[in-house]
Amino acid sequence: MLKLAGMYKYDVIDNLIEIYYNSILKKNEIELLKLSFNKNPKQDELNKLLKNWDIEIKGGAKSLILAYILKNHPDLKFNPYNEPRLKGLLNYYRFHNLKTISHFVKIVKILNQNNITPMIIKGVLMKYLRPDLPRAMGDCDILIQKKDHKKCEKIINSLVDYQKENNKHSIDLHPINSNDSGVDIHKYIDMNTKKEKKFIPILFSRSKEVRAFGINCLIPSMEDLFFIILINLAKNLKNKTSQIGLLYAIFDCKYILDNKPDFNWSIIKENSKLTNTQIQINFAIKFIEKISPDLLPDYIKNNEMFKKEIKDYSNTILYEKFYLEDLRNKCAKIPINKIFDSFENFINYIKLKPKFYLLKMLQGHPLLIETFIKNLNNCKIKEN
Repeated sequence: MLKLAGMYKYDVIDNLIEIYYNSILKKNEIELLKLSFNKNPKQDELNKLLKNWDIEIKGGAKSLILAYILKNHPDLKFNPYNEPRLKGLLNYYRFHNLKTISHFVKIVKILNQNNITPMIIKGVLMKYLRPDLPRAMGDCDILIQKKDHKKCEKIINSLVDYQKENNKHSIDLHPINSNDSGVDIHKYIDMNTKKEKKFIPILFSRSKEVRAFGINCLIPSMEDLFFIILINLAKNLKNKTSQIGLLYAIFDCKYILDNKPDFNWSIIKENSKLTNTQIQINFAIKFIEKISPDLLPDYIKNNEMFKKEIKDYSNTILYEKFYLEDLRNKCAKIPINKIFDSFENFINYIKLKPKFYLLKMLQGHPLLIETFIKNLNNCKIKEN
């Protein structure tokens, strides 16, 4: 279990960001991002990174960002081990992107033939915006307007080459008898607030139609795209999922801000109020600031729109992910049919299980959770 002692020495959200910063992304992954942001990276900076970066261990998706540095800065020297592997990664992902986009094009072309123009979002949108860079992509994500939902579902059900998985907010299509990536057709963007549907009409009203990959698509405004990236970043942080997604989210934020000098931050604020995601947006902004302090303007970094709600949100994450989850895992190691196998099992079970059920009752009660964390903090301090 991560120690919570000292959590109230500073602002709780800063402490939580510190935990994520130290536990999710490795030091050399942060260095990789910073080096990729540098317009004039130095050879000694690259050499320092390469000393602790093993492509075989880090994997292709993370190392692809290193391959971008190779592609964009031909003056830098890579060693004989890394250079051919990084060039191979660029070729591999270029081919993988072609396969992924081929399914996307096939499906969207059918939608176009039925007078449906979907909006492209997430990875496939970034691929459209940056066609020169191969990308670590999963499924292609598109968004359909409400007026087209029923027609779209009818079309999807007629497709015989794709397996369909219905979710509350999307229909996911994957080619049958293939490991190829598919297409996720979203009715709305899940934000876990029950107010996200309000955002969709506004999102479409600010979009523009483009010809992408030979088909007709809508793309959101850069501000709305940035907002969507922040929402996904906060979701990944809360659920402790997709390290790769975190890296690319920050990488994409950098690209948007560099290419939109008149970026309208008031749209981010309006979107967050409309969807009740002020907390998630501030959380994501704090995390980006921790990794790249110069990326965001000062008046954005220092603006906490809803301080109390942010504190409650942070306390809940601390409680659920760093205490209750640890206790749940310990209880799971002693199933009820094993408690009499040994005296130690019996003692541990009666010590842990009642505590777990009691603490579960705190969920949904921010004030009780805050009191619990404060008391735990005080106990730790007395112990020390």
